[in-house]
Amino acid sequence: MLNQKLDFKAKAFHCPHCGVYAKQNWHNAAKGAITDKGLGFYEGFIPNLYLSFCSKCGKYSIWLNDKIIYPTLSTAPWPTKDMPANVKENFLEARNIVSASPKAASALLRLCLQKLMIHLGEKGKNLDVDVTSLVRKGLPTSFREAIRAVNSGNPGEINSSDGAETALALFDLVNMIVDQTITQPKKKKPMYIVLPDSKPLRKRQVRKRVRKSKKSEVIPKPTLLYR
Repeated sequence: MLNQKLDFKAKAFHCPHCGVYAKQNWHNAAKGAITDKGLGFYEGFIPNLYLSFCSKCGKYSIWLNDKIIYPTLSTAPWPTKDMPANVKENFLEARNIVSASPKAASALLRLCLQKLMIHLGEKGKNLDVDVTSLVRKGLPTSFREAIRAVNSGNPGEINSSDGAETALALFDLVNMIVDQTITQPKKKKPMYIVLPDSKPLRKRQVRKRVRKSKKSEVIPKPTLLYR
């Protein structure tokens, strides 16, 4: 999911830090400054400077003349909702810096892949080996080819050849693996609860056949018995 529209002084929007649609508390920084004791008020600060505080993550954004200037807005996708917390932490960090340093973002995203492999029960020592194992378990082979195409460095290590295109591909790859291995299986589970069990279904079908057969039975005419 790409950045949602951020409206100046809106009561709620998708936080540029955590990506959650949350209530925002606004403060006019032209009338005060943040200190270790909180927000202290005084006149003469930078005009038209505002702070919005996210009620979800507790982080603030800085606005000047109704435009957000911090954090830098990113065109990278948000993490999918079922992403493990330790993976999501690095994913969001990579998202915040991708515009300034796609190389650093790519290194963090490979670390995301390593942590995701461990979460999925793999060893996390070699991405190619781990994803090959997941392919044997049902992951589409296209994911293995995608990882081989972007896995040109070790997790957490910066590769000088990584550019914005590689970083954006890694964002999508992490999200898609989470969706394929965590989200989709979760969606399939309720079907077994909603759909009728096969055995009772067969019993009902048998009962229907018995009822039909009874209707089609020919009842013999009564006969007189003589002694």
